[in-house]
Amino acid sequence: MIAVDSMIWIYNCDVHAPEHENVLLWLQGKNKGGGVIDREELLVNTVIVMEVIHNLRRKAQLPPTPVYDYALKIVTLKNMMVAPLDRELLHLSMHTFERYYEYGIGGRDATILATMIKWKADTIATHDENMLKITDFRRVDPTHRPPIILEEGES
Repeated sequence: MIAVDSMIWIYNCDVHAPEHENVLLWLQGKNKGGGVIDREELLVNTVIVMEVIHNLRRKAQLPPTPVYDYALKIVTLKNMMVAPLDRELLHLSMHTFERYYEYGIGGRDATILATMIKWKADTIATHDENMLKITDFRRVDPTHRPPIILEEGES
């Protein structure tokens, strides 16, 4: 299972982002069924989805309808697990925040890592430099061509 961080979804949607083409290729592939979006189990939490909405509405200043349609498209993918930020995940997020504090992980990132732990995701797709430092998981940065892949334990 691959957790997909908010910026990856944002780059996928924002055709003006320099990272767009590489992320689109990684997610969707050159042919139908060729990208991770069709081949892998995906994981997001409600915080990631709200971060996507926040960035596309406030920073990219896109109109509401396409932003909400895009968010709904993400959460309704057939292979997508959407984890709610409930009391249990909040508690795990607090412990995860402390565990990875030295890496510069913030509250949002702690919820992502806690979600990965709870749902046993072994990989995260991210462009976040602090998240890429954490060697407890396999990390993929799809903003590069080919994507940068750091295996668990690899710096």
